[in-house]
Amino acid sequence: MVRDEPAGPGGLASLSGLDGPGVLDGPKRLDGPVEAFVERADFERGAHLAATIKSLAAYGYPAVLGADGVNRAQEGSNQVVTRLMGVSYLAHGGPDGESALTTRRMALVAAAHEMFMDASLVHDDLMDRSDTRRGRASLHRYFEQVHHNSGWVGESQRMGRALALMIGDAQLVVSDHVFREALDGVHGELAQYMISLHQMTRVEQLMGQAMDTVLPYMSGMDDPEKVIVGALGTIKSKTARYMAGTPLALGAAGAGAPTDEADIMMTVGLRLGEAYQLKDDLIGALGDPEVSGKPVGQDLIDGKRTVLIGLTMRLLGADDRRAFTGALLRGDAPPVEARVRHLQGVIRQSGAVEELETMIADRRGLAFEALESSALDKSGRAEVRRIADWFLAPARC
Repeated sequence: MVRDEPAGPGGLASLSGLDGPGVLDGPKRLDGPVEAFVERADFERGAHLAATIKSLAAYGYPAVLGADGVNRAQEGSNQVVTRLMGVSYLAHGGPDGESALTTRRMALVAAAHEMFMDASLVHDDLMDRSDTRRGRASLHRYFEQVHHNSGWVGESQRMGRALALMIGDAQLVVSDHVFREALDGVHGELAQYMISLHQMTRVEQLMGQAMDTVLPYMSGMDDPEKVIVGALGTIKSKTARYMAGTPLALGAAGAGAPTDEADIMMTVGLRLGEAYQLKDDLIGALGDPEVSGKPVGQDLIDGKRTVLIGLTMRLLGADDRRAFTGALLRGDAPPVEARVRHLQGVIRQSGAVEELETMIADRRGLAFEALESSALDKSGRAEVRRIADWFLAPARC
């Protein structure tokens, strides 16, 4: 059972010092209670992962590889979900609220969700065949290099993919264990709400990954409107809820806020998460890999049907649209680089970038409109707005 600690100073005594846009080189420090919360969650995450790895030490070198993979999976993270959860928790009163979770329990919740996010990104990179993540080799590519550099027999690619898959799965298992520990002994409406939200988020994110994989191959994807609707559904399921909506809602609930207030924070987060993913898709198609830390153009090679692609299709004439979708369907058939440059040029010239930027701004506006209906005071709303702007900066997760 978790040992509860005495409730310390809560609320928004001092949340100043939050870094603004430009967080491209890894985590930035947040002064005061938010930074303390992030550090506490990071400590809990590290402690639980270390304990799990230690229990596997008897298995020898495979366990060493697993430990290395787990550490690499979390390195370079901006700890987005922890920061969003921490700001919401503190803005709603932190551990001082009636029926609120202690700071340690809430840090465990954040650690669990952070591990869930790391696992999801490992699996995303496998499905997307991404070479890099956070400016470094993606996990499956890293293990391929370990295989190659060690002079082992067999297929390096197969081993790399298998190890990355298993490490992602292991993080999901540990994440669930940590979440259960966080709520051990907690009962009533608060526990029911948080458990239900945790479970729904995990299932919905998996469904979002499936949608992301299947949509390019479905019939009717030459229809721009179907592409846009399908892509928006994927964004909500795959990214918006688990990355922003659930952290903000869990933060409010953990501070003892009523469920209707937590639901408002979910709405705020969903709109922010949608804006984030729309921006991420734009960066993924047209951005600079030195900034994003991820390969640029891979979505175009894979023929993904993002909102940006749907908008481009909508703005093109019939003949140009057929040529555009035909180029997307060619996958990684040569000449890849020339085709990516061509597709990028079509997207830019179509006006789709400007339309997408309008959609991003609209969702940001809807998030802040929902925030105004929350029970937070002026100071609390200001802190959520500030971290939202940080979140929407082109930072890699």
